[in-house]
Amino acid sequence: MLRSNQTVALTLALVAVATFVTPAKALQNGLARTPPMGWNSWYTAHCGVTEKVVLQNAKALVETGMARLGYRYVNVDGCWEAPRRDTRGRLHADRERFPHGMADLGRAIHALGLRYGIYTSAGPTICSHDLPGSQGHYRRDMKTFARWGVDYVKVDWCGVPHGTDPRQVYSAVKRAAARSGRRMLVTVSTPGVKKPWRWAAAYGNTWRIGADADGTWHGVMAALDLDAPLFKFAGPGGWNDPDILQVGDRELTRAEERAHFSLWSMLAAPLLAGYDLDAMAGASRSVLENAGVIAVDQDRLGRQGRRVRRRHHVETWVRALSRRATAVLLLNRSARSRDAKVS
Repeated sequence: MLRSNQTVALTLALVAVATFVTPAKALQNGLARTPPMGWNSWYTAHCGVTEKVVLQNAKALVETGMARLGYRYVNVDGCWEAPRRDTRGRLHADRERFPHGMADLGRAIHALGLRYGIYTSAGPTICSHDLPGSQGHYRRDMKTFARWGVDYVKVDWCGVPHGTDPRQVYSAVKRAAARSGRRMLVTVSTPGVKKPWRWAAAYGNTWRIGADADGTWHGVMAALDLDAPLFKFAGPGGWNDPDILQVGDRELTRAEERAHFSLWSMLAAPLLAGYDLDAMAGASRSVLENAGVIAVDQDRLGRQGRRVRRRHHVETWVRALSRRATAVLLLNRSARSRDAKVS
């Protein structure tokens, strides 16, 4: 029974498993058989990201035990780049904020038993800043990332000329990654451009489906509603990405954080913590450390959950799991207490 506002109840039940559609033409690189988990720098530092901030959060994943729960990717988002490529046309780090360079950072992350993620854009510049993107340099940049020991590449969609077909662009990115000499998980970050859930599985392991959640409950619910009908497009090797986790942002209440995290697990979404783990309140971090909810997200069957009922602002979500189990979630979206039950 559910009796509070913005509250979620997540339970497991042994029931028959429903039939879902497996994504067609999925990228066959052997990665992301379950949704990737880790930490991303963007909401923590935005364009103020530094080597120090990245390593502090990488160490926090290990020291808090989050790495043992599956949070293994440490992803450096935009603004790590120097303003210009080097004399050989290669990307390199801003030396003031990353004094030891990106290869050394990768070695430090790997030494912690974690995986190393990095960012670029498909256009000539990255998003919102006049820093170099990868347009015209996909093969060179993927080889550079491979040399640095990168395990995960987020490829954004900024600065790309109007009318460009993203399928052609990400096909080139896919080929470049495949020829780099290193297996790298690829994220297609075209927030909703040409409905990426219909085509991106052929080119990447995850794809952003819409706008940033921006740390608000409204943003979280907007992402949820956009992802709800897309269940048939997700599966092992390719996942809908509604955005980085907003848990730890002071705009959300504890009830909203719990609901948000549980809903992302029902969506089989990537679980990328988005805020400073050292500064995060213990209650927020405990949401991220809920092993039962993580187990639902990481279930090996890989079937995204479905919203099966909406009545009086209360929603019922169901997700088929392995071993003929099912996760059931109740969400009250109103500001009033509601009675609800599942049987």
